[in-house]
Amino acid sequence: MLQEISSELNYVTEGIALLHHMGSDKSFPALKESLCKKYDITFHAGNQKFDLLTQIEQNARNVFREEMKEIQYYFSIYGANESKSPNVSCAGMLTLLWRDHSNKFFKDTEEIRAYLDSLSEEDYCEKFGVELQFYNEILKDESEILPIKEPLDIISYLMKMEVADEEKWKLQKIFCDRAKHREKVLYFLDKAITSLKMFQAELDELVTQFIHYWNEILKDYSIAAYMHKIAMADLGENPFGFCLFPSVIDCNKISINMELETDGSYKQPDTYIVGILFGDDFQFWANHTNDDRIHANYAAQVLKLLSDKSKFEILSYIRDKESYGSELAKHLHLTTPTVSHHMNALIAAELVTIKRIENRVYYLSNKEKIEEVLRYCCKTLTGKDTIL
Repeated sequence: MLQEISSELNYVTEGIALLHHMGSDKSFPALKESLCKKYDITFHAGNQKFDLLTQIEQNARNVFREEMKEIQYYFSIYGANESKSPNVSCAGMLTLLWRDHSNKFFKDTEEIRAYLDSLSEEDYCEKFGVELQFYNEILKDESEILPIKEPLDIISYLMKMEVADEEKWKLQKIFCDRAKHREKVLYFLDKAITSLKMFQAELDELVTQFIHYWNEILKDYSIAAYMHKIAMADLGENPFGFCLFPSVIDCNKISINMELETDGSYKQPDTYIVGILFGDDFQFWANHTNDDRIHANYAAQVLKLLSDKSKFEILSYIRDKESYGSELAKHLHLTTPTVSHHMNALIAAELVTIKRIENRVYYLSNKEKIEEVLRYCCKTLTGKDTIL
């Protein structure tokens, strides 16, 4: 199995993540508090990482002190959902067609500008249309993407999207006056990259730690096998192998890019971008502890999800059979984006496992996890191990 663990940090990607972080009004101290509470973690090496991230955050806020309203306009998260995913969309990333080339790892903003300038009108419309169809969704089957190649088709699709009218007008402005908005976003990205490079020595040390940690983890596994082992995500083994890249700003997240042919075969190595927070004191798939307080919080979260009729029906439908997004949408009389929204929350709560078959993503209920929560509730509320 061919593999590569990158020894270089991509400052363009990190700059986008930093703008996204600031525009979404997040903070690293709040993230640390949340992780400690959710997983009952005592950070050691993680404390040093958070200290550096907090310094980077404070410096960036000083750099953009007079421009925060514009940063929020382009990089606030639209429709932040129950899954609290880092992958939900924002206007700034759409402006740069970010999903289209996020795995190309441009070295600077000039390369991004040159790439966007090279696109024909038809190519731009087609790529913008794909971006719109992924807007505010984490998982989407490639087979469900509609071909949109004309400007009027873009506007028509945009007007039908399940987003607020204010957001529709913003996206329409970005599409129609793309050059103006592109230059503004690239200007902000340049400033973000410059602010990050003020900490280059410290960031290089984090990357060194990242390489050492993942070399140890993956000496006996491919990353796909490792994810299947600990997270029950069956993404398949790519014969071309994989590339693993460090992510600093999205320090506790993972993103995956797989380039597939129409028949589901692989085009190139899979790309994994993994947060630098993962290490000996924060495992790749941090499970909820057996501490009653922590387990009670998790049980309450699951019960809240189960109380939603659509989520309950989704789990019922995929109880014994794997299903993909549009199949669920048709059966439950929901739109595919609505199914994706519900699914994001269920996956984040570990109630659903995923499996890739050819170019589709299939979902299956995690019955063991559901049973675990219900047993806990039964024992806590009735004193019995089972309802019967």
